[in-house]
Amino acid sequence: MAGVGPPPKENAVRRNAVDLSHLEGDDDVPDKLKKLFKRDGYSVATHRWWDTWVDSDQSESFKATDWQRLQMLAPLVEAYYKRPGHNALAEIRQNESLLGATVTDRMRLRMNKKDNDQQGSEKPSSLPENVADMDLYRQLGGA
Repeated sequence: MAGVGPPPKENAVRRNAVDLSHLEGDDDVPDKLKKLFKRDGYSVATHRWWDTWVDSDQSESFKATDWQRLQMLAPLVEAYYKRPGHNALAEIRQNESLLGATVTDRMRLRMNKKDNDQQGSEKPSSLPENVADMDLYRQLGGA
């Protein structure tokens, strides 16, 4: 098949670390941004949509601007539930995609709960067979 290129090496090891600093949450987010503004004016469907976002794993890494984006989307979601249309749905989907709504979006944004949990450990528990332990090498008199 043209354009695919050669197959990857069987023993390939990725050595460049993935920067996950964008996944660090903002502790300074005011609680008022996490609550749906004028909640009584929205339908139960919009409440469920909002509560799903608030309880989602990705909301742990939201900054104030992300919460503001959701606040701005709420009226559009409400309008969509009242009168569904493809234009409103496309706008909602595009905005939610930027916040990591689907598995594909989270893969593109490199959002992974496992990566977030492992962020503190600098050294893996064991090295692959074809990788040298540089600390051991230095202890044995290497450079």
